[in-house]
Amino acid sequence: MTTTPTRRKAAREEIGRAMQSRTHAYVLHYACEGFETPQRRITAIAARNLGTGVTQSFELDTALRRAGCDPAQATATDLDKAEKAVLDGFYDFVAHNLNGTYWLHWNMRNATFGFLALENRHRLLGGRPLTIPDAQRVDLAARMVDLYGDGYAAIDNRLRSVASRNGLAMNHLIDGADQAAALERRDFAAVDRSLLNRVDLMYAIATKANEGTLKTHAGAFDGLGGLGGAIAWIKEHPVVAACAAAAPVFGAVLGAVKLWGLFSGHA
Repeated sequence: MTTTPTRRKAAREEIGRAMQSRTHAYVLHYACEGFETPQRRITAIAARNLGTGVTQSFELDTALRRAGCDPAQATATDLDKAEKAVLDGFYDFVAHNLNGTYWLHWNMRNATFGFLALENRHRLLGGRPLTIPDAQRVDLAARMVDLYGDGYAAIDNRLRSVASRNGLAMNHLIDGADQAAALERRDFAAVDRSLLNRVDLMYAIATKANEGTLKTHAGAFDGLGGLGGAIAWIKEHPVVAACAAAAPVFGAVLGAVKLWGLFSGHA
């Protein structure tokens, strides 16, 4: 599936607004237990500021240790308390950075995995979450498709695919079964490192997309909306438009030169 010039323009503007905000914009992602796990416990949340590059992280492992609890020996009650502390910390951070702030995320769209999932989990644990307005959320995953078309990266793991295409470091990144296995053995530190790696990748991808330097697997015309979009882009390009506007003038000048030459030759 290709994109369209209209979608491409809107996506470019949306990412541009967030990137221009810099210190009032964060790349946000979180880690949790697998989709097959009923509780879907939140294990870590990370937010990287686009301006300062500083990452704020809220981690289950850290919360457990602060409570004097060994993660390997933690009971369900211990884990619930630590998870609530993670979410309390995150929403306190959101409260201090909510007004006018953009939150760039990757597929955080629904109650299964998204802002609503975080809110629901916090409520379940007795917390009072804040809702980040939709207008302040920028779904990078969706905007990549709008910019480059559906074929911009391998569909099974788009983030890893586009990161590899651009030579971005993925030393600590773990996905799917590997992350589930790490959580099963309570290796929260490995999941935390993966999450930090992931927000770094998202930051780099957003930056490159905004600068127009992101490399993708998209076809020649996919990012322009197919052949029709490419033709529309050519027509709208300032150089092409200037040439088209100047063509009548050039034609008139050329005609005058020829006419002058004709008369001067018979003088």
